[in-house]
Amino acid sequence: MDSDETIRRVRAMEVPALHVVATEKPGVFSKIGGLPNLSTGLDWPEWKGVPLAFLAQIDLRELPEPRPIEELPPSGQLYFFYELEQTTWGFDPADKGSWRVLYSDDAPSQAPSTIPAGLSADGVYYERRVSFRGIPSTPNLLRLEPDYRRIPSDLFERVCGLNEAPFEGRPKHQIGGYPTPVQDDSMELECQLVSNGLYCGDPSVYQDPRVAALKSGTQEWKLLLQLDTDDDTGMMWGDCGTLYFWIRASDLIQRDFSDVWMILQCA
Repeated sequence: MDSDETIRRVRAMEVPALHVVATEKPGVFSKIGGLPNLSTGLDWPEWKGVPLAFLAQIDLRELPEPRPIEELPPSGQLYFFYELEQTTWGFDPADKGSWRVLYSDDAPSQAPSTIPAGLSADGVYYERRVSFRGIPSTPNLLRLEPDYRRIPSDLFERVCGLNEAPFEGRPKHQIGGYPTPVQDDSMELECQLVSNGLYCGDPSVYQDPRVAALKSGTQEWKLLLQLDTDDDTGMMWGDCGTLYFWIRASDLIQRDFSDVWMILQCA
């Protein structure tokens, strides 16, 4: 691979994203960790009878323009949850329900919810209010060349540096744009397959005759939220990994967050 030409290709594929960063600005609703300010009519979600751990809440009115995902509602709140023990990683169709994303356009509670019975104190992460800054998002090199053995190490490091520079050394919490993968960079395809009932825990899934027909829906998936391991909130995903919440554009248009898919990747 020609290094300079590859860098030009990567830069040409740049799209906007939002970096989610800690802030001390007063009056901010959006946050990572702590306890949610659930809107009227929303119940704290459970999985298998156990309350899920609260991860983040996003006030969509606080997102700056232009938005990296044009189908996002202009107002309302998003609430993200995941099961505390991290026993699900998103490659099994049976994992659905172990994470939840709730949406409401009703006014949120001014007071945070109380910790529900059945959720241990370990299930409450340290709170950090957050704001959003526009950043350029470039694809990981594996998106251009899936066979890592064909990628020269110096080129891989150059592109990784390009990918990570906008985060300025801070946790890579992000809305929209390309993911910053810890492992492979084919999460849109994985979401499409597993959400349609195919087990993606081993490579044999790609021999399934249903894959060819399902691939056309891969482009529908958008990166709704990427949550990095973060010492300040006490969040550790596997071994210094990342959570990726994905949603179809068509579901966004319908304000339907019931089929969001989550993938956990770690070293």
